[in-house]
Amino acid sequence: MALKSRAVAALVTCLLVWSLLSPALALAWPGAQASCPGNILLNPGFEDGFSDRGAGEVSVANGWNPWYQDGPKQAEGYNRRPEYKPEDASRFGTRRIHSGNWAQKQFNTFSTHNAGVFQQVQVAVGSRLTFSIWVQVWSSQNSNPDTVKDPGNYRVSIGIDPTGGTNGLASSVVWSEPRMEYNTWMQLEVQSVAKAGTVTVFTRGNPEFRNQFNDSYWDDACLVAVAPTARPTAVPTKTAIPSVTPTSVPLPTETPTLTPTPVTGGICVSVFEDPDANGRRTEGEALISGAVVILYDSERMELERYTTDGLSEPYCFSGLAAGTYYLKRQNPTGYDSTVPDDWGVVVVPSVTTDVELGAKLAPAPTSTPTATPTLVPTATPTPRAVAREVGNALYQVSGIIVAGLALAIPAGLRYLRKHQ
Repeated sequence: MALKSRAVAALVTCLLVWSLLSPALALAWPGAQASCPGNILLNPGFEDGFSDRGAGEVSVANGWNPWYQDGPKQAEGYNRRPEYKPEDASRFGTRRIHSGNWAQKQFNTFSTHNAGVFQQVQVAVGSRLTFSIWVQVWSSQNSNPDTVKDPGNYRVSIGIDPTGGTNGLASSVVWSEPRMEYNTWMQLEVQSVAKAGTVTVFTRGNPEFRNQFNDSYWDDACLVAVAPTARPTAVPTKTAIPSVTPTSVPLPTETPTLTPTPVTGGICVSVFEDPDANGRRTEGEALISGAVVILYDSERMELERYTTDGLSEPYCFSGLAAGTYYLKRQNPTGYDSTVPDDWGVVVVPSVTTDVELGAKLAPAPTSTPTATPTLVPTATPTPRAVAREVGNALYQVSGIIVAGLALAIPAGLRYLRKHQ
């Protein structure tokens, strides 16, 4: 009975401790996101799901896209496309998770890669950009994750393309200094200034040697854009006016109180046909009707939705207070997106930001024609042909009868001789 009482007491104690700790644990989950006020990235903590991008071994966090260098020397195991996988804390533990339950993993086995993920974001031109993310690397010739044996010189860095390009190998990308540490979390950071209304952030992992394990894990990304401030207008110098002593003092009149009108901004959206899938609209590319664009505030609450007519766009969501907003595009039937459907946009007072979303016609399914059977008409037999067929049949039957008699007669004769 004493042992049972102590067990019950221990259980009660554990429950009390858990009840006290659980609120703290719940608050600790979004801690990494709370440490990045003004973050304009979609799915920055990789907690909002993953989806396959053309292959089962390319599973990338929603809101992000993969990029990689394709060759040369792939046959020798260099510059291959890595595998992209979600790192799930419920399956593999939190060793490779910086916060929450998920991280983005990329890796190769006995080969190298120059690759990562990217995301495009709408900002005001001239904004000062700061992009950061946490990363952990495991590069080893031994399967024990606690050890790093003969690492493959796995370097990591992050970049910003201030022109909004999606090529991680372009010269326009501003990269951070590469770092090379293993089995420890590193926070990378890079800064730039937006040269266009769209900017792109990149992650990059680049091992030098073809190790058995060349893995990197990415979590808790942050992009902050500080919009440019307007230059102050010079105030003209007042010229002193000689005072005149009035002969009478007028009665004071009540001065009305003027309420200043808040200065707002806007987001103008159009959906266009992008047959070249380059993500940028050129002259002659038509607008698309039937696409739905939804505007959300910073708390992801829907504010407005608009269906394009292909004629009167761009459509402007106007009167927006300064802050971060999110757009989501839904294509009409028969169209595939050539740029991401989800965008984060920073609205600046007195500034209108243009967002152009490309899409292209989906290829029509090819149907295999079914062969139509050809009916061969059956000829009607003539009387002469019928007679010929009957004669042949009788001839065959008569031959059978004659053969039967030829066998039966000798047998009958032998029977009669035996019984005489």
